[in-house]
Amino acid sequence: MCVRVTNMKGVDLNTFVFDWDLTFAVLLMNADGTVYHRYGGRDHESADGRLSMEALTRLVREGLETDREYRKAPKAREGVQKQAIEEIPVFAERLKKNPNVECFHCHMATEARREQAQKDGRWTPDDRWLWPLPDKAGLRLDPQEPTRVTEVAKDSPAAKAGLQKDDRLVSVNGTRVRTEPDVQWFLHDTPPAGGSLEVAFIRGTGKRTVTLALASGWKAATPLEYSWRPAMWLLRPDPGFGGDDLDAAEKQKLGLRADAFAVRVNYLIDWGDRAETGRNARKAGVRKGDILLSAGGVSDFHDHKHFQTWFRFTREPGKDVELKLWRDGKEILVSLPVLP
Repeated sequence: MCVRVTNMKGVDLNTFVFDWDLTFAVLLMNADGTVYHRYGGRDHESADGRLSMEALTRLVREGLETDREYRKAPKAREGVQKQAIEEIPVFAERLKKNPNVECFHCHMATEARREQAQKDGRWTPDDRWLWPLPDKAGLRLDPQEPTRVTEVAKDSPAAKAGLQKDDRLVSVNGTRVRTEPDVQWFLHDTPPAGGSLEVAFIRGTGKRTVTLALASGWKAATPLEYSWRPAMWLLRPDPGFGGDDLDAAEKQKLGLRADAFAVRVNYLIDWGDRAETGRNARKAGVRKGDILLSAGGVSDFHDHKHFQTWFRFTREPGKDVELKLWRDGKEILVSLPVLP
């Protein structure tokens, strides 16, 4: 079964397990709920740079082999309790306030589970690190042939394990992998505190196995790496305002370089559960229509999402952050208190 999930309403989150922040995900599954392979993925540089129709077509074809192998010795999925997004208590409470919501986006599953974990006291900042790319272990895979290693970062876990360019991955911890998300699943399941994975691969005509050792902290992402994720938006603290990046023509009018960071403040969050953040920004002096040029002395943000993620990852509640704004033809400085 090949599945593309477009609406998470009624979907069992413990069966359809994939990176719920993605806008495109394909699962090759058995009807009993066993996931054979996953496809889909992205990074902060591109929404589709890691996708390939050639690779997807090959996966569907090769997935038949996985299916034949599985049918020889199917494994019962025992002790797996079903859970739909609307059954998560914090999300169920939200639906009581707005019962007309019909379409549940995939990223809402990530958000709902995180909110529930925070409410239950089970969440730590390390729980932010979702579905790490093989890059985190020093492996770059070919989008056209996702099991082929195209690059091994110097001094990385992959390099220390002995993996090399043009090696072809076969399995991780004894499970056949055919895609980058297949590898990501095992990385996702490895704790931030570290762990090890047994990686089998083919080099030349021979098959080899190495141990990929991941040290404490290996899973952490930079604000830029994380900035594409919708899961970023509900993290705290947040600045209480946001907007869109200026285009090159707009920057030119202001005398800014084409590659300069500049975001027009289109809104202050003075609604919903976090209305105090928008009121705080307004009280500090931020106005709709202002152009944000830097924050905390940093001006090399790639875009507004990078700034938003940086704020959430690096700012400390109780302290102030200096914002440089452009208003009415001149620069002004605003000191914004950071709320929890």
